[in-house]
Amino acid sequence: MSAFTSRPLPEVDNTLAGTVAVAPTQVDPPWWHPLRSTFVFLLVPALIVFVPRLFGATLPVPLLYVLAAVCGAIMAVRALSNPELLLATFILYLPFSRTYAAAIAPGINGTNVLYALVIVAWIATVVREKRPFFVAMPFSRLVTIWAAISILSVFTAMSTMGVSYITTSRLPQVKAWCDQFFVFFAMLNLIRNGAAARRMAVYMMLGTLLVLISGFFEWQDKRYYDRIDKARLLGPQQQPNDFGAFIVYGFGIPGALILCHMWRVRTWLLATPVLYIAARVLLATFSRGAVLGMGALAAALLLVRGRILAASIALIGALVVQVAPEVLPASLSARMSQTTSESDGELDKSSQTRLVLWDAAIQITLDYPIFGTGFATFPKIKDQYASIPTVESDNHNMFLFICSQMGLPALFVFLLIFARMAYIGACVHKHEHEPFGKAIGLGAVGTAAGTLAINMFGSRMTDAEVMAYVWITIAVLSHLWRENQARQAGPAEPPAQVTR
Repeated sequence: MSAFTSRPLPEVDNTLAGTVAVAPTQVDPPWWHPLRSTFVFLLVPALIVFVPRLFGATLPVPLLYVLAAVCGAIMAVRALSNPELLLATFILYLPFSRTYAAAIAPGINGTNVLYALVIVAWIATVVREKRPFFVAMPFSRLVTIWAAISILSVFTAMSTMGVSYITTSRLPQVKAWCDQFFVFFAMLNLIRNGAAARRMAVYMMLGTLLVLISGFFEWQDKRYYDRIDKARLLGPQQQPNDFGAFIVYGFGIPGALILCHMWRVRTWLLATPVLYIAARVLLATFSRGAVLGMGALAAALLLVRGRILAASIALIGALVVQVAPEVLPASLSARMSQTTSESDGELDKSSQTRLVLWDAAIQITLDYPIFGTGFATFPKIKDQYASIPTVESDNHNMFLFICSQMGLPALFVFLLIFARMAYIGACVHKHEHEPFGKAIGLGAVGTAAGTLAINMFGSRMTDAEVMAYVWITIAVLSHLWRENQARQAGPAEPPAQVTR
């Protein structure tokens, strides 16, 4: 913790910032202080579950459900007064929700239960603090527009394909798509202030670390497989490209934290094992998009942190690869070499299919530029526009996924969200005085760049277990930006004591 903390940070309630000034009556504890109680609570069930595994035993499934029920009841009670423990559990569970669904009844699983608890905590917070259900914050208007356009595309699909096209079998897809809006607005409205936002970033870093450790164990099991399709890591997301995308999305803040403290010896003592595991796992996904996304993330971090530093590292890296190309991991060279055929230089089958699908999506966009053809309609109509029939039904490009099915205005709003994320992240990094807040701002810039890069080669913003950390990062950034603005503005008049 000492690697990114230097002094206590007074808590500023962002939900009331700009409306009423409250005179400080006591020194608030450091922002990281509540982490202790949260980690102690989470550690108890973790030890109960994992200690028996060290001795080759596992707890009976009924006992696991009882443990989950007890922990859930405690979280539900505490969430009525303070939702942080629930939010921490929510953040840590989401990446594993596909692997550990925790089915309770048909249509009810661990994710749905957590969603319900978050809604209860949200309502309790609104009633307790007597504030609006949706508080006006940075990004809230943009994401609201993005949500409205998305919902409109569902009705567009009903119009072009018929109501039954959506209601018969695609409602789960609609729900999965809308998860991003629930995650963002729930986190935005339940995070109380900048101090709590910083703690959410810590929980995300812990979640990313747990996913990497899980992937590292999988890599140890698959490392000697002789075929790439067998050796590719699935991760908790159960899909190599999704797994690689999650690593990119989750690595912005940790990467920025390392960069901000790169001249400290203890930083590298802690960071070196993490970087090694991350590199091993990312390369073992054999996801070309993930490698390029991580490269874009690193480049953005270096450019914002310092152009001279970025140029120096890029030059050194280029020289090393040029002089000694054998330093590149064999897995990376093997995967990149699959892009073209060694015999005739033509693109591999996967790349050729992507180009066909991209061309079909572009043609659809030209025919339906404003509203697109509607949500989840591309698989149905792609063969009408594709030059050759394809088995693949995904666009393999998030931007074409959006504009072909939701229209160019939707794509503009989507890109604007990430442009604003990068801009505000850079501003927070520049103006923030607290070290960890500064790193979060820089990490947001890297996350924005990595997200845009990796989605050039896949639709990796469609499932909560993959993309949730992106939206949580935006929610955290919103609170830090609001806190920063309030600090810069200062009180217009002497603060008045208020009674709550």
